[in-house]
Amino acid sequence: MRYSCTVFLVIAAAGAADFIPMTPVGAECIPVSLEVTGDRDLAGTAREQIGDDIDFSGLLVTSDDGYAEARIDVSRTPDGYSMRTRVSSGGEPLMTRSYTGENIYSLCHAFSDDLVYDLTGEQGIASTWIAYVTRTSEGYSLSVKSQDPRPARSVMFDTDVITTPAWSPDGDRIVFTSYRSGNADLWSYSFSESSAVKILSVPGLNSSPAWSPDGASLAVTLSRDGNSDIYLLDPETFSTTRLTLRESIETSPGFSPTGTQIVYTSDRIGYPQLYVMDSAGGTSMRMTSSHGYCDSPSWSPDGDRIAYTAQTGGDFHIFVMDADGGNVRQLTFDGTLNEDPVWGPTGRHIAFSSDMDGGRGVYMIELNGLTVRRLSGGGESYCPTWSPLGFR
Repeated sequence: MRYSCTVFLVIAAAGAADFIPMTPVGAECIPVSLEVTGDRDLAGTAREQIGDDIDFSGLLVTSDDGYAEARIDVSRTPDGYSMRTRVSSGGEPLMTRSYTGENIYSLCHAFSDDLVYDLTGEQGIASTWIAYVTRTSEGYSLSVKSQDPRPARSVMFDTDVITTPAWSPDGDRIVFTSYRSGNADLWSYSFSESSAVKILSVPGLNSSPAWSPDGASLAVTLSRDGNSDIYLLDPETFSTTRLTLRESIETSPGFSPTGTQIVYTSDRIGYPQLYVMDSAGGTSMRMTSSHGYCDSPSWSPDGDRIAYTAQTGGDFHIFVMDADGGNVRQLTFDGTLNEDPVWGPTGRHIAFSSDMDGGRGVYMIELNGLTVRRLSGGGESYCPTWSPLGFR
């Protein structure tokens, strides 16, 4: 049985079609040369991790002849590790910083993000984390993974299904669906309290949560009145307001970055397509027409694009379109099941689930070079949700 972030019950047939491939964003990457000294084992680890962070940033690239030269010295301390850094260009100092901490990878990510910001003025994503669901023979885990070789950390385990996690804008909570009580209920895991509590349990589906940008509300899918509809949920009072009123299935909501609109999936014309409505409800506008099946929309942080899953030629792939529904581009081509796209917090990356390597796993793609990296390890992993900037 396949469990995914999709709660649609109807899959419309889609004919094969040729779609224009996604093209690289085309940003000019600043070349950076790296020199790492100090403890021999640490230096190798730091050189590899910082190099990976730089090359996946979409803004910088490692080079033997860089515009900027980064010199890093790493050492062990009684409390962990120390990293002293100096960045220059043509002999002119650009950045000098020292980092200390208990984990060498965290220091590498912190320096990489500082380097991206100092050289480009844009935020880096090396220090961010991705949460996702992992299914094994023992059960289901809500896993949290950093962008380095450290294993994923399970913050929630259950023998019953866990699905559709959504990370809060303040970074402290992940709201998800659990079948622990025999119903698809909404739960909230708090990092500060290291515990999860049930927050909504009405008969039927309580699923597909999506946070508003200010964290003041959640758009959710409920089937309390028979079919699935989109509701607003107050995360403090747990009161709900129904937004869609049709007899069709409405699901998979996602807020625009301004919080004024919601994109969602509906089968009101007989097969699932994407629609946009005001976040207070009201008239919806159809956004897609190129596919016989669309689902799992995700709005980019800059508001210009929407990523989604569509069926083409019998397979499922990730597509990106402009926020007005135009300029449709196909992002994935490998595998047969590519789903659950979610934008990174800077809009330069997308995480998604895929079976491109055989087993279903969580991947990230950097949109400037279209470089793909697998994030998850063993087990069947899916439904990624990206942490906000600043999460530690």
